[in-house]
Amino acid sequence: MPSLNLQRNSEVFFSTIDIAGGAAATAMTHNNTWKLEVLAGFALTSGAATTDITSLESGTTPDRSQARFNTAINPVDWNFQTYLRPTGVELYGGFTSTNAKTSSTGNVKPVADWFMWQSMITATKPASGTEERSGWATGGKLATTTVVTSAGKAATATNFSTAQENHIYFKLDNVIYQVGNATINQATVDAGIEEIATTTWAGFGTDMKELTGATRDKAISVFGGTLNAGTTATANSNAAVVDATSKAQSYHPYGSMNVAGTISTNAFIKNRLSAIEFHHKSTAAASDEKFTFPVTALSFDYNNNITYLTPEELSTLNTPIGQFTGTRAVSGSASMYLKTGDLESAGFLRNVSQDARTSSAQTSNANLIIGGTTAPYVAFQMDAVQFEFPTLATEDVISMSVAFVAQEPTASRGDGGEVTIFAAKA
Repeated sequence: MPSLNLQRNSEVFFSTIDIAGGAAATAMTHNNTWKLEVLAGFALTSGAATTDITSLESGTTPDRSQARFNTAINPVDWNFQTYLRPTGVELYGGFTSTNAKTSSTGNVKPVADWFMWQSMITATKPASGTEERSGWATGGKLATTTVVTSAGKAATATNFSTAQENHIYFKLDNVIYQVGNATINQATVDAGIEEIATTTWAGFGTDMKELTGATRDKAISVFGGTLNAGTTATANSNAAVVDATSKAQSYHPYGSMNVAGTISTNAFIKNRLSAIEFHHKSTAAASDEKFTFPVTALSFDYNNNITYLTPEELSTLNTPIGQFTGTRAVSGSASMYLKTGDLESAGFLRNVSQDARTSSAQTSNANLIIGGTTAPYVAFQMDAVQFEFPTLATEDVISMSVAFVAQEPTASRGDGGEVTIFAAKA
C-alpha cells in the first residue's frame, strides 16, 4: 500500500545547481546548496490559465455545450516561513583567521538565510556554482546600493531588470519537487512581541517538476531519505572547517555556522526585546528630534514586484518566457502604546500630523531593531522615510500605529539606498 507523505517529514533546500536540468549530485556542495528550516504552512502551486468556449443559440433544442482549454502555464507560486537567526559571521578574516567573527570560507554571512536576502536584493548569485559569493559586508550588513568587490564580499547591485534565478527543492517526505529558475519576490519580517522573529518568503518559478528515477536518487543522495531501490541514504549536511574537508556532495545546514573553525548554533531572536528609533523634523528648518520607544508590534517588507511574460499563441500550451522586476518597494509598520511626552509616541504623533510638507522623507529616518540593541539582533536602517499619519486605537490602553515607506536618500538617488540590513549574534 502506498505510504502517505507527511508535512512533518518535509524539508526545503535552496541551490544554484539544477538537478532536473542534468547536474550531477556531486555538483551540490555546502558552498552552493543550503537547507532552510521552514515552519509549518509552506506552499507551492502550479496552475494554468484557462479559456471557456460556450455557445448560446435560440430554439427549443439549442446547443448548450461548453469547452475548456488550458492556454498557458502560470509561473509557480511558492512561499514559506523561516526563523530569522543571526550566525555571528560578521567579519572577513580568511581561512586561518582566529577572529571569532569570521567564517572558514572567508565570507561574511551574518544570518542563516543570508543567501535568500542576497538573492532578493542583489544581482549577485550566492555561489558561482563551486564557491560562495557573499554580498554581505564586514559589520554584517547588506545595502540596497551598488557596492564594489572587497575582502570577503562580492560586488552587488540592486538596480537590476531581471531577478536572480536559482532552484528550490521541496522534499515532501518521499516526493521531491524542484521549482526551476526560482526568483525571490518578497520578504516580510514579523516581530510580534510574543513570538520569535520570522521571515516569510514568497516568490515564483518558471516550472515545477517532480524528480523521479535517476534525478530523484541524485537529490536523495544529498538531502537524505529513501532511494528508489528502497535503501536509505544519509543526509550529507556539512559545515566544514575548511573546504578541503568537505564531502563530495553536501549542503549547508541552517541551524549552525562555522565561526573561526568552531561549529556554533545560530541564535533565535526574542521579539520582546525589540526596539525602534524614529527621527523626524516637524518642519524642514526645525532641529532633528529622535523618538525611541517600546513597541507592541513591528514589521518590515521588501518587494521586488516581479512580473512574468507569457506568449498567447493559439493551439499551444504557452509557458513563461521570462520575468522583469518592478518598483523596489521597502516599507514597514510599528505599533506602540500612546505615551505622553515630547519625545514619546504622543510627541511623534503630533510631529507627523502637524507637518504641512507633502514630503518629509529626506529629513526623516527609521531604524527597526529586531531583538533589541544588544545582540542577537537584526536591524533595518532606512535613511529616508515617509511616515503616514499615525492612527489611534481606543482599547483599554490607548495605542498607536504608523506605517512608512523607505525612499532613496538624496546622496544615493538613482542607486538605491532605501535600506541597510545589520545583523549580529551575541
